[in-house]
Amino acid sequence: MSIYDNREEPAYRPVEFDLQYAKNPHILKWWSPEHDNILSEQIAAKQWAWWSGKVTDEIVKSTDKKIIGTWKTTDPVCKKYAWYNVLLYFAGARAKQLGLEKAIRYPQWKVCPLCNQKFIEDSLPLPLIDRLGIDKIDFCSPCLQDKIFPNTGDNYASGEKIKKYLIELSSTIGRVPPQAFGEGATDFIDLSTDERLSLLRVLQNKPTSSRVKKLFGSWLNALIQAGVLEDGTRKTSRGIHTVATDGHVCLSLGEKTIDEFLYSRRIQHEKEPRYPEGKYRGDFKVGDIFIEYFGLTGNLEYDMKTKEKIRLCKKHGVTLIAIYPEDFVSQQRLENKLSFLIGKTSREP
Repeated sequence: MSIYDNREEPAYRPVEFDLQYAKNPHILKWWSPEHDNILSEQIAAKQWAWWSGKVTDEIVKSTDKKIIGTWKTTDPVCKKYAWYNVLLYFAGARAKQLGLEKAIRYPQWKVCPLCNQKFIEDSLPLPLIDRLGIDKIDFCSPCLQDKIFPNTGDNYASGEKIKKYLIELSSTIGRVPPQAFGEGATDFIDLSTDERLSLLRVLQNKPTSSRVKKLFGSWLNALIQAGVLEDGTRKTSRGIHTVATDGHVCLSLGEKTIDEFLYSRRIQHEKEPRYPEGKYRGDFKVGDIFIEYFGLTGNLEYDMKTKEKIRLCKKHGVTLIAIYPEDFVSQQRLENKLSFLIGKTSREP
């Protein structure tokens, strides 16, 4: 029985951290209030599963590499035990010592809307908690595992069943679905329970990516044959949805132009990255740089969203390249805005 098949037992055994672990002088030498804040943030985000997440990674990330390197080679405990576990147990004991664990709430019993069976919140493994959010654990693990993880789905679905699935999926999310939609780490995080339920019901008929490729040759061709994309495009009230050469679904021809620019120059880029705050998503991300195509300038609601995105980038020190319709007047003008990205993160040939 897999950890993901459980509804009634905790996914992780509770760990009792001995306060002695928090007295390690070699760690206390470099430990700071910032590290204590990391513990608080992890507990708030992960609750009862905080110690099984990436708390150690976060601690290391916020600490100078030389300090971590020196600690690992001089702390005698690290010669006896794996340094990663030494730091984890120190963090657990430190949180207990400071009383931070008092912020952990009791897991609640709920009824899964998909299967109508009772489950307790802490029965979900951390990868599922991350996808749903600690305060929106509304479905049980068995119902989720075969629908939202990569490489899951019906490997024997017929062509007609796949086309029907794509039509229903497109209708449910209100846009052209990118390949493997539902399997992304953030595909569910901003959805309400009702929206999640509708989407999961559609995902029950999800084909595997390999099955789509075998029957249609590509995701794009499957979308076209399903009528979701006519000749590779789909007109909407907010623009033309289309698919770029690299398979990214673009919500306008402007987005596609930018995507093709990045792809043709072998610049690695992420589509629809999340902003560091709020529920906003960007158009593209290259390294730590956000690229936004603000194509509906003049629409009051849209302009307010644009200003908020610009404000968030300034607040968090994020470099933002803002592209506007007038930047497409000439190829040179667009290249001038994007040229400094060349060579930043290039794909291997």
